[in-house]
Amino acid sequence: MNHKTLLTNHLSNLQVDLFMVNYNRCGTDWRDLDYTPDYSKFYFICEGEGWLKIGNQEYYPTPGQLFLMPERTTQSYSAINDRPFLKYWCHFSAKVGGINLFQILKFPHFCEVDDPKLVQETFNSILTYAKSGEVYAHMMAKSKLLELLSHYIMNLDLSQISYVNVPAKDKMSEILTYIDSNIEENISVHDLAQIVYMHPNYFIRFFKQQIGVPPIHYITGKKIDKAKELLTCSPSTVTAIAEHLGFSDLYYFSRQFKKHTGMNPTEYRKQTTVLTSP
Repeated sequence: MNHKTLLTNHLSNLQVDLFMVNYNRCGTDWRDLDYTPDYSKFYFICEGEGWLKIGNQEYYPTPGQLFLMPERTTQSYSAINDRPFLKYWCHFSAKVGGINLFQILKFPHFCEVDDPKLVQETFNSILTYAKSGEVYAHMMAKSKLLELLSHYIMNLDLSQISYVNVPAKDKMSEILTYIDSNIEENISVHDLAQIVYMHPNYFIRFFKQQIGVPPIHYITGKKIDKAKELLTCSPSTVTAIAEHLGFSDLYYFSRQFKKHTGMNPTEYRKQTTVLTSP
C-alpha cells in the first residue's frame, strides 16, 4: 500500500478538539523556555518578528508562515525586538483512535501558505464560533479547525510527512494491502493478527490505535464500498453481490449496507441509476 493511501486511511478518522483561539499582538515580554505542553498549537504569523524553538530546531518565523507545534514536544518562544508578532493562534488536540496524531505521524514544523487570505478567514471563523453561545458553535469551531489542519497538509509535499514508528507503519501497510486484495473473502481478526505475528486481542487494540476504528468495522466498510461499486457498475443481483463479498446472510448484508449508506442495496442501485442516467 502506497504512502498516500496509508495517510488517507489515518487522516480520514482524525478527531480534533479546540481548547483556545485568539488573534493578538504579543508583548515585548512574550517569552517562555523549555516547556512541554499537553496540547498542540498553530501559529499563523501576520506581522512582526520573534523566535521559536520546537524540539531541537530553532526558527525565526516570517509573515505568511503557518507553524505547527505538536503536543508533548519541548518548546520555547521569545520576542526579539520591539516589533513582536501579530498572529492568529490556537491550542488544540488531534487524535486517531484516541492516540495523539503526532505520536503516529511526523509533520514539518511549518509551511508557506499559498493563500494567506483563506487561512485568515478560517481562523476568523474559528474565533467567531468559539465566542458564540449557540448550541452548534463548538461543533462548527471544530469543523473549521479540521479545515485549518487540512489547509496545512495541502500546503505540504506528502513526502514531508513521515511515520514516527516505521515498523508500525509497515505492519499497517501490509494489513491494509491484504484487506484490499482479499475483500471478497471472509477476513477474520485471527487472519490479520497472524500476518503481523500478534495476539488477536493485542492486534485489535493496535489496529484501532493506528486507524481509529476496530478492524471488523474497517473491513465491513471496505466491503460496503465494494458493494456500492458493483451495484453501480455491474448487472449482478443483490444476492450475488452479497455472496461475492462473503456475506452468507442477505438480511445481514442489507442491514449493514443501510447502516453505512442510509438505504438498502436495491434503493441504492435505483438511486445511482437515476443519477447516472443521461
